[in-house]
Amino acid sequence: MFESLSERLTAALKKISGRGVLRPEDVEAGLREVRLALLEADVNFKVVKEFVERVRARLQGVEVAPGLTAPQQVVKAVNEELVELLGGNSEGLRYAPTPPTVLMLVGLQGSGKTTTAVKLALLARREGHKPLVAALDLRRPAAVEQLKTLAGQNQVSFYSGQGDVDAIAGAAIQEAKRLLCDVVILDTAGRLHVDTDLMQELKRLKAAVPVTETLLVADSMTGQEAVKVGEAFGGEIGLEGVILTKLDGDARGGAALSLRVATGQRIRFAGTGEKPQDLEVFQAERMASRILGMGDVLTLIERAERTLDKDKAVEVERRMRAGQLTFDDMLVQMRQVSSMGSLESVLDMMPGGGALKSQIAGQDTERQVKKMEAIILSMTPRERSHPELIDGARKKRIARGSGSEPADVNRVLKARDAMQKLARQFGAVNRKGKAVGLPRLFGKGGTGW
Repeated sequence: MFESLSERLTAALKKISGRGVLRPEDVEAGLREVRLALLEADVNFKVVKEFVERVRARLQGVEVAPGLTAPQQVVKAVNEELVELLGGNSEGLRYAPTPPTVLMLVGLQGSGKTTTAVKLALLARREGHKPLVAALDLRRPAAVEQLKTLAGQNQVSFYSGQGDVDAIAGAAIQEAKRLLCDVVILDTAGRLHVDTDLMQELKRLKAAVPVTETLLVADSMTGQEAVKVGEAFGGEIGLEGVILTKLDGDARGGAALSLRVATGQRIRFAGTGEKPQDLEVFQAERMASRILGMGDVLTLIERAERTLDKDKAVEVERRMRAGQLTFDDMLVQMRQVSSMGSLESVLDMMPGGGALKSQIAGQDTERQVKKMEAIILSMTPRERSHPELIDGARKKRIARGSGSEPADVNRVLKARDAMQKLARQFGAVNRKGKAVGLPRLFGKGGTGW
């Protein structure tokens, strides 16, 4: 997420030097690099110009704050302006005072509305609500079936019908009341481009049902096209916010940094992966921290608390401290980390995680983790509990059973040994008594892993 922008901004800010008062030449040299980094990230040029001017105004003639170096003062100013540029949002779903809350999702075809509808439903459920998703996209082939399938896989109530979308939406709200669902998410039709027919249909729909919020679903990877779409929908339909999808694949970040200024709408949510739980409240301060390579530890902690099995983690920690790490324990840890999302998305939220990402660049990390899991599952229960039993003959059998090579089995054995060594070295806790997390598997178990 935002890799190229983050790398350029970090490099630009490192070039700034000086003591006491920031010299004009230091400021200009740094801002020149910041300007180029933003333009290369496909940020709207007007937005870049205004952003750079505001940072310059913050820095010129400013005394360096106590405890900060001159470069840190610049990072602070850029961070504050990034938060402002991103909209300062930290707001999740707004619920109607009188249920049901009706959320209307709009956007172009292919932006990810259908999958986002289910992700929003799961987010509402995590917050203690009972959602229902309604299929109103009757134009795209299999759109209704796709939403029905996704809803079924995630145990979310689903409604569809035939005829006029206004009537279907009204019937969906009545069905929600019957099922005691207090959140209704309307998955509307899209087009390949903005057109009059689409806008008229959405206007009629919005007038026919009591919509609590209208949220634009925009593909962040389309860059400035997403900004144009935001302007069009905002002007015609009226929006309460934007959901940016595919943010995990957007290395540049131009849409995220331009949308707020260009459309006047805050980015409320961000799609950060393909899994149903990969939807986050777009918190501007945390996102600015990620962009500047400082990580996002709060979101990482929240995700861990939501997905990790604490009882299992405590048991694994106890055995690690005792020097008894088994392959079953290793399997538990691997699966728990995988449940938090892709390895890349986890590294995005770790301070300095960009450096670790560069070490695994070009590798299919998800495939490697599955391969390691297959190797462990090919071991007998006794072998998983007593790795010291695994000799040459057993390695060959495990390799055959997992469709791998004996060398791959050796790597997994070395990875386990490295984790055990670290556990013994640090006692599985840090100086404050808190449990140490899963050691990095890749790079610890030999070449490639």
